[in-house]
Amino acid sequence: MFKMQRIPLKIELLLSDLEIFFNTYQWIHFKSLLLSLLLTPYRATISGMTRVISFGSHRSKHNEFLIDCTKILSQALRFYAMLILKLLYKEGEIVYFIIDDSSNKKRGKHIKAAFKFFDHLTKTFAFGQQIVCSIIEYRGIIIPYAVEIYCPKEQSKKNRFRKKTKIAEDMLKSFESDKDQAVFVLCDSYYATSALMNHCRNNSYTFISMLKENRVVTIGRTTMKMGKYIRYNFKRHKNKKTIALKKKKYLYYSCKAILKSGGAVKLVLTKDLSHKTVKAIFTTNTALPVYRILQAYQKRWSIEVFFKMSKQYLGFRASQSRTLEATTSTILLSMLSYNLLTHLFILETSEKGKYLTKKRIAQFSVLSMRERIRQIINLDTIDYCLEQSRDNISKNKLSDNIKQYLMAA
Repeated sequence: MFKMQRIPLKIELLLSDLEIFFNTYQWIHFKSLLLSLLLTPYRATISGMTRVISFGSHRSKHNEFLIDCTKILSQALRFYAMLILKLLYKEGEIVYFIIDDSSNKKRGKHIKAAFKFFDHLTKTFAFGQQIVCSIIEYRGIIIPYAVEIYCPKEQSKKNRFRKKTKIAEDMLKSFESDKDQAVFVLCDSYYATSALMNHCRNNSYTFISMLKENRVVTIGRTTMKMGKYIRYNFKRHKNKKTIALKKKKYLYYSCKAILKSGGAVKLVLTKDLSHKTVKAIFTTNTALPVYRILQAYQKRWSIEVFFKMSKQYLGFRASQSRTLEATTSTILLSMLSYNLLTHLFILETSEKGKYLTKKRIAQFSVLSMRERIRQIINLDTIDYCLEQSRDNISKNKLSDNIKQYLMAA
């Protein structure tokens, strides 16, 4: 693998639409950090990324860029997401807007917005940061849209504390779709708030989520908590039906209900035949068929796939900075790099004269496209060596020049 000598022209053209957000100084840092994040075989920290760049300023300048440009990077990410959504546009396809949070565990007590919280995966308490994230899933492609690190009340400045549900609401409000596109908003039970549901109703979005057992619902003339209703009514209900989704069979029945804080909804109680747990899934679109409700809710898993791939391969959790701004900027660069890989995939598919069919989109892989980016940079470095060499240079001298730019991985 080579050290990066310059930004390849092909990548320059891909990123050209984002240049409007940065000045000349910021633009150089943005391109170099974004590509070094994909190129580095080391840990995706500032120290690791600067080891693969042969140009630019000291790494302290890169850190200044991360601290100063958080808002700019956030705007660029949303713009890039909408640009890719436009490139993928196909009439009749549904846009899935998915909201969830993730955690990055930290060790330093001095890190901003880090606190002790209960980790539901390990069932233990952990110390770190909680990150609210939203993505768009369209035609099987994941498009990162927005991110914000949750800051607990005791660490927030006066009158600036925002709950995670409020952060999610602001992300959804910033999203604007075409009038002819159907939008499904998906989230887990924590984000099933009246504010999000009302926003979806006002904008003709379909909101789909799960209900916690402590939510109060009115079904017919009965008002009780959801958990109690499931225990007393699911087994006894006579009109349960079976439905198949992705080679799995589910037992279900549906009814209309009224949430104490949420209004009229369509409720679907469903249970995997191989499990005992009954799930309560609901939607604000009461005319939506049960099959479409369950099929749409399964799309929520896309954000878990995004978290896994970004954390393992794109430096989503690699930041070691103490400041909230620099950590947020590093996560934003990780999400921008994901969109860059998607953009390159779309471009190279169209260059081959092929359409973006369902089968070809299924072949998209973060790892394969990251290797493609590395290949482009390596070939460009060899071209750079040839351009810097004279016509009468010996083969041995040219070989030495190329070896000079090689990086021990």
